Amino acid sequence: MNIASRTFASDRMRRLAADAHAMGWEMARHRFAAEVLSGTLRAPEESRFARLRAKLAGTTWEDTLQDLVDPTRAGWKFLLNLQAGAWVLFLGPSWGAAPVSLARSVGHVVVLDGNVERLRLVREQAQAAGLDNLTYARVVDPLRLPLPDGSVNLVVAPSLVEWFGAVAGTRVMPAACGRELLGEMRRVLAPRGQAYVATDNRTGITRLAGARRASGAAFTAGGLREAATAAGFRAARVLAPIPFHHKFHQVLELEPSTAVRLSADPYRTRGRLVRPLVKAWDVGNRNGALERRLHPLLPSLSAVLSTEPEIPSLAERILGHLAAGRQIPSGCRLTRYFVRAKGAAVLVLGAPDGHGVIIRLPLDERADAACAAHHQALETLAGDGRIPAELRRLFPTPYAQGRFATQPFFAESAVPGEAGRVYYSRGTRRYDRAIVNAAEALRQLRRATETPVRVDANEFARLCGRWLEDLRGIVGREPRVALEAIERRLERTLVGRTLPLGWHHGDYDFANLLYGPRDAVTGILDFEVFDAHGLPLIDLMVLVARRPIRRKGFAFGTLFARSILARKLPPLEARLLEEEMRTVGADEELYQALALCCWLDHLRLRRDSWLVRSPSWLDQNLHEVVEAVRRIL
Repeated sequence: MNIASRTFASDRMRRLAADAHAMGWEMARHRFAAEVLSGTLRAPEESRFARLRAKLAGTTWEDTLQDLVDPTRAGWKFLLNLQAGAWVLFLGPSWGAAPVSLARSVGHVVVLDGNVERLRLVREQAQAAGLDNLTYARVVDPLRLPLPDGSVNLVVAPSLVEWFGAVAGTRVMPAACGRELLGEMRRVLAPRGQAYVATDNRTGITRLAGARRASGAAFTAGGLREAATAAGFRAARVLAPIPFHHKFHQVLELEPSTAVRLSADPYRTRGRLVRPLVKAWDVGNRNGALERRLHPLLPSLSAVLSTEPEIPSLAERILGHLAAGRQIPSGCRLTRYFVRAKGAAVLVLGAPDGHGVIIRLPLDERADAACAAHHQALETLAGDGRIPAELRRLFPTPYAQGRFATQPFFAESAVPGEAGRVYYSRGTRRYDRAIVNAAEALRQLRRATETPVRVDANEFARLCGRWLEDLRGIVGREPRVALEAIERRLERTLVGRTLPLGWHHGDYDFANLLYGPRDAVTGILDFEVFDAHGLPLIDLMVLVARRPIRRKGFAFGTLFARSILARKLPPLEARLLEEEMRTVGADEELYQALALCCWLDHLRLRRDSWLVRSPSWLDQNLHEVVEAVRRIL
């Protein structure tokens, strides 16, 4: 980042801190988010290479916004031995999301940084969240931690390289700066203490692109283990956040015997160049052979370093608690560690009897509510006698929910099957069968649960009116006018009409479907927005609009405007939709109203993640749709 850009960024964040103090954190955050997501917040122009480096380094304005509000920035925390009364030393830089998330789980967090504005913003967020267990200090020497020996239980450094940049600035660091800092961490740790560190892989893509300085803070996996041992740590669990340590959706374990492996599912809907690579990966990575060869090339590394061996993580302690209570099978072993954009870590466990387990660990209150809604939906489905037993087997079985120490948890069975996303790269015949089978499962669930209901004002508010009101408070003036027109159209079409309300998933596409032999549906996942009395057709609209993703990878808003709203679907999907429209008695006016509800449902589903996405995401999923809707109103 050049001098002009650094000055611009510092001025804007200083103003954010002043706004937070003057008007409250929520209003200041909302104003800042609007500037970022509208694209109006722009630093002085830099080269394309500089912009690429910023994306790799996680220093764009979108990254800054996420670092302010996204709890998944602390998605690694369940790999540590978190204790309710623990003292944690957090080494910045951070705009607040990670230390605030940690403060919800431990006794006290000491936040160190070289920038006063960042510390002020962390304090504003903590106060807004009602947290008073954080202490803040500005430091000037990145190699000297201002704490006594053995004074903390955990040390967290989400980026060693960024720590040196935040505190030392342009000063040149010694070649062994990373090793020296590990020694300082070991000094301040109490017995049975741990450190979490993340950094650039010395041979990874961020180093090759020149996105970082302080080369002494970058390591290879072997070099990090050796440096940890030299610093006095007796155990080092080396990990890899994927794709980067500042923004990741899963965590791998870089040990030859590990069971924690990479899942390629998040990449199956990407562009045409990526999907063939994912398909080749499926063939070549049997038993993790290809994955282990690529470990040296991963962009980022992280590690849990322990002063003593065999210190269990919070995730392992929760697992043991559930097994001891016979709420899950004994002998389960962690095989996947996902961090969901909705704010929860999702642990996938393999059991000796072959029946897997899923454990959801929310990172904040919002995610806690979403996980609770999902678990409640599973309990509702398990007890719904109207649904035939063969269909109920498609749903996970709810095992347990509760709190371990201060951490909420939700456990359920893992449904067998292959991820539905694989069909984006499969042949047309198998894709067609997968669509038909998913539509048939949906049809049976709807017929088993539908009840005719006359939509009055209260029912309209429940189905879409309250969300429309919330949405108008989030968007800008022009979309707000269009949303008011949409609400009038929906009221005119839906209120007073009798509709068959029933089973409604809310996100019924390949991402949440599992398949087995003959492309039959074997599982349906993720019920955060499930509604036992939902509108007809909406789930089917989401399903039948997926085919263009195979070729062009459209965003949902583009799919909605071009395929769903205009009803321009391939012949197979058009036939499936027309058959269901005849069954529920939907004319064109009702179809368009339900299509608008489908789009609104998508925005509601992504509500807490699209607020921290890029301007291009909003253009494709909000603004482009608003323009298309204006033409039919």
